[in-house]
Amino acid sequence: MPHSHEGQVDADDWEAFQRTERMADHWYWRPGHRPGRNYLTWYLVFDDQALRDHVAYHQKALADLNYLDPVPSDGIHMTVQGVGFPDQVDIETAARIGEQAAARTADIEPFTLTVGPVAAYPGGTFLRAAPWGPAADVRERLREAIATELGADQVPAEPARFKPHISATYCNATPPAAEVIHRLTELRRVPPIAVPVTSVSLLELRREGHTYRWTIRRTVTFTSS
Repeated sequence: MPHSHEGQVDADDWEAFQRTERMADHWYWRPGHRPGRNYLTWYLVFDDQALRDHVAYHQKALADLNYLDPVPSDGIHMTVQGVGFPDQVDIETAARIGEQAAARTADIEPFTLTVGPVAAYPGGTFLRAAPWGPAADVRERLREAIATELGADQVPAEPARFKPHISATYCNATPPAAEVIHRLTELRRVPPIAVPVTSVSLLELRREGHTYRWTIRRTVTFTSS
């Protein structure tokens, strides 16, 4: 992604990661999360064989690093916007959020993301996705839908800089980062691929060991008018 804002951020983040000394355990429990407590969130869920093959290629190149847990092929996703815990957002409210989201995204058409290069943070490896604009637009409309039902002050806080990405592996330990840096230096030469995006899904997320699984509550399909 050269000669673009996304490409510059990728270059800057990669330079910073190369100074990382140790990886970090992705699987610690975030505030409010605990075993058995699921989470409602909006994801782009991908069912694209080219993307599955692309993710698998990168995972295979890292497969001997047993501190990296590969994302299952049926778990490939992009996190877009959290909603809340089901014990705080009941089924009826979640359904209304879904209706609000459908109304607010009614004029969004399917779009295409360029996926790659691979990158990393201490908690794992991921594939960049660009351009950011279409996914960021979807996210902002989802935030408006949540705010309408829960109130603006109840929309879960998110990083100020939304950086669309698709996780490839999650780290389960705290080894030195040098080998990941070495492997990714080569893998970052792999050409990116184009991936279509046709919908966004509200799902109930759960952890099963070192994987994320979910039940889809509502899928909003983008029109192609």
